[in-house]
Amino acid sequence: RTTIDCMAPMLRTYRHGDGAFALFNDSHEESAWLIDVVLAQTNSRARAHMDAPQTGFRRLQAGRTLIIVDSGKPASIGNRVHAGTMSFELSIGKERLLVNCGTWLGGDETWRAALRATAAHTTLAVDDTNSSELLPGGGVGIGPTQVTVERIEKDGAILLTLGHDGFLEPFGLMHDRRIYLSDDGYDIRGEDVLRPKEGIAAGRSFAIRFHLHPTVQASLVQAGSSILLRMPSGTGWQMRTKGCNMDLAESIYSGQPGERRRSNQIVLTGPIHPKENFINWSLKRIPKN
Repeated sequence: RTTIDCMAPMLRTYRHGDGAFALFNDSHEESAWLIDVVLAQTNSRARAHMDAPQTGFRRLQAGRTLIIVDSGKPASIGNRVHAGTMSFELSIGKERLLVNCGTWLGGDETWRAALRATAAHTTLAVDDTNSSELLPGGGVGIGPTQVTVERIEKDGAILLTLGHDGFLEPFGLMHDRRIYLSDDGYDIRGEDVLRPKEGIAAGRSFAIRFHLHPTVQASLVQAGSSILLRMPSGTGWQMRTKGCNMDLAESIYSGQPGERRRSNQIVLTGPIHPKENFINWSLKRIPKN
């Protein structure tokens, strides 16, 4: 009974507004109705954890907006680990907006390796290099040894500050990320910071990817200075950035076993300078006329 009482709220922690699971570390969405049945059998009314430091996951929720963040070190054991440190997913009500690419458990190991990579997650990569070394079979080698987390809440707004050292050994860089969610859930702001700890070689570059759910329509507007996102319900969001180039590219989404759906991704790119690098981005809801 004690174990079930601990497991039920953790199961809820990984759920989006549509009732299915977020996509981290070889997970699939699964069926919302089946998850409901399992939770009903537990007879537990405990709510989802907003902070689950033992697992490395955090939830930011305001209004109808929900952000689920991977804020922990990659597991040192097991064979279902992805290089997705500090990645996050975002849903509005029952609709998903930003996602990770998911996982491929079929016979094609090439696809599985690609979906485990940092580039398949909504986070930052340096020179197309993973934040954790991906080993054959599903484990990880060299990767983040320290992941820092600080959460501040005030008047309903939330600020999550994160940092990891996964790029320290290959590039001499620390990656910090700040995510702010307003009290009404309509204003999301982020800042990714690359801080050189040692001399870095010239020619390095970063790419921050925001993978979009396949149901989201995206278009570059205002001469490419912002991107308009339209959800199935008609709700609109606009992304703006500072300190980088912004573009749209193709992506893939594998939310269910054996499924590969075409989707898009927003990609922020730029050179890495010897001093601190600040890349700011924001997502704001567009009021309906």
